[in-house]
Order: sequence, then C-alpha cells, then structure tokens
Amino acid sequence: MARKKNPRAWLVAVAVSTAVAVSYSIYNNYLKPSEKTSEISRKKYTNKSVALTLSHSVLNSQLPLNDILMNSENVTFILPPNLSLDDLACNISDENDGSATKLPRTLIQNYKLLNCKNIQGYFNLLKNLKPDTLLVCSDDLGITSAVPRDINRFVKEIINIDQNKEDIYSKIYPYFVK
Repeated sequence: MARKKNPRAWLVAVAVSTAVAVSYSIYNNYLKPSEKTSEISRKKYTNKSVALTLSHSVLNSQLPLNDILMNSENVTFILPPNLSLDDLACNISDENDGSATKLPRTLIQNYKLLNCKNIQGYFNLLKNLKPDTLLVCSDDLGITSAVPRDINRFVKEIINIDQNKEDIYSKIYPYFVK
C-alpha cells in the first residue's frame, strides 16, 4: 500500500520557504545598501596592484599621504633615487605625533615602501613587482626618453602624471579615496 501524502504539510512547507525568501530579499535590498556600495568599491580597488612613485610633485601636492600610506592595500610606494627617507618623513610628519621617522620605517618593514639607488634599479624594481598600474611623474624623474622598450611587458598600465596639483589630484585620488 502506498502511503497517502498530506497536502497540508506541503502547503505549509511552500508557505514557509516563500516567506523566508521574501524576507531575505527585503533584508538584502533595503536594509543594507551601505554595505553593498562599500563592497563594490572594495572590489574595484583591491584586485589591482598599484605602484605609486613618490616623486617631488606627489610629495608637495598636499595629498593626505599619512592616510594613503597607512590605509592602502595592494599598493606599493616607490621612493625614487633622487629622494631619501628623510624627504618622505618631512612631508608626512604629523604635528600631533612625533613619529615622523617611525612611519617610513614601518612601511619599509611591511614592504609597502621600496627605495632604489638609481634609475636602472627603479626599472628593475618595476620588472620584479609587475604592477597592474604604475603612477609616475616622469618629468620629476627625468625618464621621458630613458624608459626601456620592454617595460610594457611588466607593467600593464602606465599613468604619467603632470607636475601640477590638479593633474595629481585627478589621477591619484581615484585610486586611494573610496
């Protein structure tokens, strides 16, 4: 004998599953839109590796370098041969905190700040890093004619920044301000 199925139990199961699905979609769409926007911006920036060359123009542009240096993920900062850690410390020192030299040391220990001795070392550093995007002010470095031909094999996108503040803000800010 075949067992007779209870239609009332099936009806209750369908009603409960429908109620759960509707409440989940309401929760997902209406109650947490702020989390969705942060997830979208996080996805936009975290998958790309970015190398930013901290040249004179970038350091003097009044960008919030403390926040950028400490809160950026997948970003490597390169100190070019014509600048030292002292130059960086002077531009990112915080008046309230006496940690002007601690910040660059912390970045170096975490491999977020790399220093090179000459232009050839700069290009070798880029070849080993293989960033998706390179932000560089080639006028500050004097490398407009000395760029190796094969650099495009190692760096997918090179964004050349002019020495004026408006261009620096318009090209650098979208990578670091979410």
